[in-house]
Amino acid sequence: MRSVFRLWLLPAVCAFAVWCQVSSGRTEEVISSYVTFYGFDDNDDGNPNNTGTDIISDPSVHPVATEDLGTYDRPGTLASDKRLIAAGTVVYIPALQRYYVMEDTCRECIRNWSNDKAHVDVFVSGTGEPLVACQHRLTMAQAEIIIDPPSDLPVRKGSACDLSRPPAAVGE
Repeated sequence: MRSVFRLWLLPAVCAFAVWCQVSSGRTEEVISSYVTFYGFDDNDDGNPNNTGTDIISDPSVHPVATEDLGTYDRPGTLASDKRLIAAGTVVYIPALQRYYVMEDTCRECIRNWSNDKAHVDVFVSGTGEPLVACQHRLTMAQAEIIIDPPSDLPVRKGSACDLSRPPAAVGE
């Protein structure tokens, strides 16, 4: 009798785990990625010679690139390689404590992914020298990215570029 019980217990537990995953509609995945930043000044419309635009290649939440509120319901724009993160996918960057949606492409991200290096490029507000300073200050050689995150993670208000609000330490 015990062997019969054991025979159906493992498949039942596995089936329940799969049902829970499917019923939630998502599968959270944590990856390590190179994180860079872009803004209006260095964004292009698909032609690298046409910079100074807010055009995005795969609008899913926004019609144009934006930092938005960084919440689950109002994520900012993120660019990457669609083989790494599918267009329309929500991600969370714990070091920034902000949500983003993949809705733009990044040539350097595509080159990096082709060489097995994960890379995301996050849209931030601002122009001119303040934008460049922000991009350099926030760039992370390696940071945790949560793909398809839960909707209840902490969110830091304001622009990621706000100098009075440095990036959160991982685990903060």
